[in-house]
Amino acid sequence: MPKSPISIRRPRIVFLSPHDPNDIGTWSGTAYSAYQALLQSSDGVEIVRAKWIDGLMKVLAHLFRITGVKIDCRLSVVYATLASMEASLRLRFTPGDVIVAVAASTYVFALRTSRPIIFVSDATFASISTIYSFYANMPRWLREDADKIERGALRRSSRVLLSSDWARNSATADYGVAPAVVSVMPLGPNIRSDVIERFSTTKSADFRAGVRLLFIGADWDRKGGSIVLNVKRHLESIGVPCELFIVGNCPLDINTGNGIHVLGRLDKSDEKQLLELCRLYELAHFFVLPTLAEAFGIVFSEAQAFGCPSLTYSVGGTPTAVLNGITGFTLPLAAVAKDFAEVICSVARDPRRYEQLSANCRARYESEANWSSWAITVLDLAAQLRR
Repeated sequence: MPKSPISIRRPRIVFLSPHDPNDIGTWSGTAYSAYQALLQSSDGVEIVRAKWIDGLMKVLAHLFRITGVKIDCRLSVVYATLASMEASLRLRFTPGDVIVAVAASTYVFALRTSRPIIFVSDATFASISTIYSFYANMPRWLREDADKIERGALRRSSRVLLSSDWARNSATADYGVAPAVVSVMPLGPNIRSDVIERFSTTKSADFRAGVRLLFIGADWDRKGGSIVLNVKRHLESIGVPCELFIVGNCPLDINTGNGIHVLGRLDKSDEKQLLELCRLYELAHFFVLPTLAEAFGIVFSEAQAFGCPSLTYSVGGTPTAVLNGITGFTLPLAAVAKDFAEVICSVARDPRRYEQLSANCRARYESEANWSSWAITVLDLAAQLRR
């Protein structure tokens, strides 16, 4: 009789993160998307969080806000030690082959476990503190604590999976992580693939009615909202009709009308609002986000999924999220609204080039910038560690 095929058991995953992976609203939905992707691809995923310590931190944070103290104790060694202790205790009662630590430096810092750890993040502390003013303005002692936590977590990890070359370079240069240990994989869109496929994901270079721009950002100033308004004005000043759709927070004194549409915040957990967001991605010719600081930018992956080329600054992880000249354009930080407008105008006047950019966006989404591909990468690493 022929031998029956041997079934190879896929690794069982322990999902370790301070972000609740069942809540689509936390960390822009990234933990939720990562968890769902692993759940669909593995032989089981168990969630571990330091709930007791995190609950205590919420109380302290509330007290600090009342007294006007601006310190995030979750970046301190004291918190990281306590959170690691609780996570270690919970792990004793949690089955699983490999720990996938998602944005969990503080949990991994002093973690006691014999299981291999895959460290997942979109930045290191050293890299992110160079572009975000919040981190640069932290007290020196807290910066030193945060740096110590990051170093300890990276050293305890068996593999490191980051979302950009920028983050990888920091891991190796700032923390001495061996290059062979670090992998780079872009993050996918925080919109379900079945929802994306309800919409058109290819674009034609039809600019007869003008150019349609989309801006999405919760932080108007950091995300470059005023620059986008000036991009629209410049396009119109050179005779290019332009509509601008603004999603997220923006100043109350923005004059709507004349091609400016302010939609406010759209909640992805609400099906109607999610579909409206997808409709905007489908409608837009370009996604424009001149962000001054960005670890990666999930919105760029979302735009790609709808075949929408992006324009942004070359900062942080954006050169990995947006491939310059291939899926969009990353301009130097010295660029002004006129420069963005001129790139848009140049591409709009070359239909073949625009349609190739759009096709490149969709191709990248299908090949690697999606959560299924990300999960396969994680499980491949987990399988290697389990041997």
